[in-house]
Amino acid sequence: MKFRSTLVLLILAVGLAAYIWLVESKRPTSREAQERNQLVARIDRDEVNAITIKNNENQIELRKKDNNVWYLESPVKDRADSMVLTQLFTTAELLRHDAVLGDGSKGKDKAQLKEFGLLNSETKIKFTGSGKPVELIIGKDSAVEGKIYAKLEESDTVYVIASDLKTQIAKKADEFRDRKLTELSTAQVNKAVIKSAAGEIEFEKKDEQWSLLKPLKARGDALKIGDLISQATTARVEKFLPDSANLAAYGLQEPRGTISLFADGIKEPVVLNLGVNPKDEKDKTYAKLSTRDAVLILPKAIEQLLATKPNDLRDKKLTRVESDIVDRITIEPAGKEKIVLARSGENWVSKGAKEFPVNGSAAMSLLNWLRSQEVSEFVADVASDLVKYGLDQPQLKVTLSSFASENTAETKAGDKPIVSLLFGNTEGNKIYVKVDEEPFVVSLDRNLFESIGTDPIRWRSVNVYNFKPEEITSFEITRADQPPLSLERDKEKWKLSKGDGSVNQINAQSLVNTLSALRAVRWTGPAAPEDGLDKPSIVITFKTAASEGKLTLGAPTPEEMTRASAEGFEGTFEVSRPDKEAFELALVDKRATPAPAVPAAPAATPAPAIPVAPAAILPTPAPLAPAATLPTSAPAVPNAPAETPAPKPDAVPQEPLPKP
Repeated sequence: MKFRSTLVLLILAVGLAAYIWLVESKRPTSREAQERNQLVARIDRDEVNAITIKNNENQIELRKKDNNVWYLESPVKDRADSMVLTQLFTTAELLRHDAVLGDGSKGKDKAQLKEFGLLNSETKIKFTGSGKPVELIIGKDSAVEGKIYAKLEESDTVYVIASDLKTQIAKKADEFRDRKLTELSTAQVNKAVIKSAAGEIEFEKKDEQWSLLKPLKARGDALKIGDLISQATTARVEKFLPDSANLAAYGLQEPRGTISLFADGIKEPVVLNLGVNPKDEKDKTYAKLSTRDAVLILPKAIEQLLATKPNDLRDKKLTRVESDIVDRITIEPAGKEKIVLARSGENWVSKGAKEFPVNGSAAMSLLNWLRSQEVSEFVADVASDLVKYGLDQPQLKVTLSSFASENTAETKAGDKPIVSLLFGNTEGNKIYVKVDEEPFVVSLDRNLFESIGTDPIRWRSVNVYNFKPEEITSFEITRADQPPLSLERDKEKWKLSKGDGSVNQINAQSLVNTLSALRAVRWTGPAAPEDGLDKPSIVITFKTAASEGKLTLGAPTPEEMTRASAEGFEGTFEVSRPDKEAFELALVDKRATPAPAVPAAPAATPAPAIPVAPAAILPTPAPLAPAATLPTSAPAVPNAPAETPAPKPDAVPQEPLPKP
């Protein structure tokens, strides 16, 4: 029994919970119920597919088509303005009454309806859809400002409501028409043709890339073409003219120009014809769109589209190539060694006559420069005279290639050129350039071109040395006008290899740290007299367990760097100011070595004068013996000659003070 009772109670509890969840939770709260009771009608825009509006001027019919776009069906056929309809639906769905008059009985008090202007009102709006139609009849203004009388068609209950709905119903048919010129979006358009007195321009999009087809074939600028199409599709209609039959009166029988827009999913292009300017509105233009019946008045700015020139739409980027597909950069300067920079995993190496690690940042900078550089001018659309521009024998050729190490079904092993650039004559501040696969000549800023390195040395990796500091076991440094100073590692510390002295461990280790991971600011090319390496300011030789090295620092540069060379590396490079200062640090502390004390005279004999060692023998003045070992009666040293400071031992070389 106990088990059966428990089971029954459990079933009842589950049933009660389900009831609360399915029924009670769905019931509106008292506040929600009160708000619903204040609504004049229940209208759901998702269920409505037709709207009929009657006002004193005309009857407006609107229909929602299969694409959920609203259209005017009467008194004209056209697209409806989605924003106007959204506002209308919002007003109707949230329409609340401020007061209720009558009990709702149909036909009970016609006199009262007549008094409120509701008996034979010509102002109505009807919503039709999947549910029961809802028709609102609008009456006179009430005594309260901003309020009107209204009722539902199936009831004689009179409501006092705000006048917003009446204001929207009273609009003319043209106010429900879409003011946006076309329903096409910029993204939909994949081809366009502009015809004017100047000629014809045609451009097309394939694989998300725009290209000009007429009057020349060239790469198109996606941003500029997109802006042009956007101006054509989103232009705002100023006015709709009722007379669309007499096109000649508006200059549209033989239009000044046309803009045709093609898009996926439409059979015929959308064609915009532009006519003359209205006599009394010179800042406007007559126009006719193939998908709309009326003659339109547009802002005059739309005429700027007809003034478009082919070069206005061309891609001004020097080349269109993605960096990540480039595996080889081949630089061929006229009369010089060819340079091949090859991608090797995440790094770059030289594949020329001499292989060496390449400055990867410099290689990527060149790629990015070629991708982002804009031409200064489109010089010639047909490169028929290459000699004129020095492009028959260019002073430089740069080729970007991909590389396949093995044969595949799509490609063969080896280099596959992507694009080649020819650099010809210079003229003033510009240089003539031709993309090998394109038929025209352009010009670039000459200064930018001269930044391309045509000497293999300039592409060398900036990593000069790459040791761990503890791998350097000894080094010798020679500074200008100073004797060499040699240090060697003694376990965890540094000591002088020759002579005595206290090594400044912090400065010595700082020098070794800088030397072991030395990076060039940039490689400058072959050694030149102005590098000052024949009279170096600093020379450092060092040893590791497996190798030796030599670093030579020469003359300073105007940018406060220092020219340098490293043994085993061809060419010179620049060292940064902080690195140079690390090589100038004082390595030995300036402390004099004390001389041994002179023994005191025996206590039984009066202390004679302590002879003073000649300056040439003792390195430092000899101190007196401690007072405790001398007899207190010892006379002072008579007429001791004045001591001259002894020179410091030759074993301790002089060090320059560190720069402030």
